[in-house]
Amino acid sequence: MSLRWLPRWSRFAVVAALVAVGAALVSNVWLTRRAVADARATFLRGLAAEAAVAVRTTLGEAEHEPAATRAAAALDATRAQHVRYVALFERGTLVAEAGAPSRSSAELVAWFAIAPVAEAVEVDGRIRIAFKRPPPMRGGGRPGRGPAELLLEIDPASVDAIDAAAARALIIGVATALLLLALAVVLVRWSLRREAAVRAVEQARHLANLGQMSAVLAHEIRNPLASLKGNAQLLARALPEGERSRAKADRVVEEAVRLEHLTNDLLAFARSGEIHPTPTDPVELVRAAASAVAPGRIEVIDDDAPRSWPVDGERLRQVLVNLFDNAVALSERPVTATVGRAGSALRLVVRDHGPGLPDGDAAKIFEPFFTTRTRGTGLGLAVCKRLVEAHGGTIAAAPADGGGAAFTILLPKAVR
Repeated sequence: MSLRWLPRWSRFAVVAALVAVGAALVSNVWLTRRAVADARATFLRGLAAEAAVAVRTTLGEAEHEPAATRAAAALDATRAQHVRYVALFERGTLVAEAGAPSRSSAELVAWFAIAPVAEAVEVDGRIRIAFKRPPPMRGGGRPGRGPAELLLEIDPASVDAIDAAAARALIIGVATALLLLALAVVLVRWSLRREAAVRAVEQARHLANLGQMSAVLAHEIRNPLASLKGNAQLLARALPEGERSRAKADRVVEEAVRLEHLTNDLLAFARSGEIHPTPTDPVELVRAAASAVAPGRIEVIDDDAPRSWPVDGERLRQVLVNLFDNAVALSERPVTATVGRAGSALRLVVRDHGPGLPDGDAAKIFEPFFTTRTRGTGLGLAVCKRLVEAHGGTIAAAPADGGGAAFTILLPKAVR
């Protein structure tokens, strides 16, 4: 299933819906767990009350027996209720006990003195319940004589299964919610990647078509333009200096030269797809490009740059020359070119002190035929981008600290 047909907000609505379903599921399971905990407490109270009634009945039936015998009989009578220890008290004093206590008799007596009445309390892996009033007998009869204050310890194993089932339900609910969330994230990421891949294919096709068109136009214009330029130059030389007709002929030559640059840009854009990497000293390459553009106006900084890197020297030089041309034209202060590393990639940064980047145009400036100048084709940076990407790298523009712009090129060692 693809979400490409959905608007961007709808995709996130799908994620939000899945997250909401997961949250509702976890909330429902959590409430169920709370309900199970309440039911467990109720069950324990009922179990304790049932055990207390059984103890009281047994005590009534054996009221003439010694206290220890009666306690042992009470313990035997409540095995079904998982009672593991019975203590009989009279006015807060321990008079008899039977079974295996979780603590010493003295500690249990101290606990009984402050224990809540008829409330199940989990202590030391046991459920303790203290009865300080005579519990009711079956059938509504009156309690018999003898000790009526009881302390029972119940093995919680009988209710642990309930807790385990509730815990499993909670874990399953949380896992399901996380699975839904992961599914939503994966689904949207897959859709966005697929859309990006489709856009990349469409962009590549668009650039290929532009390249073919540019090549055709350049070839069709080049020969007539060469003839026009040559004849205009001859005419300009033949006319006397200072005459109006000479100025017009010079203007024709200037425009012919500008059109010649345009055709060269078109051909460069059309041919910017192939590269042939060879081991190259990146610092020397940057220095050579800087010297070719504006000797003395571009400072090259070696920031622990590698001595050799696999690049197409001629194509990368073309990129640098283009960036240097733009930087020098826009900046009165010296331009800096820093060569270094960024992780496992070669990093080249060209920084100028010009007017900076127009708001919102940092990405658009690399699109073919996009320009903010009155003159120019808008192909220079598009060619740079294609050549850098042909190396498997990236180029990005950003405002520089203190004004101006910084163009950063990252080139991996292995060309993809």
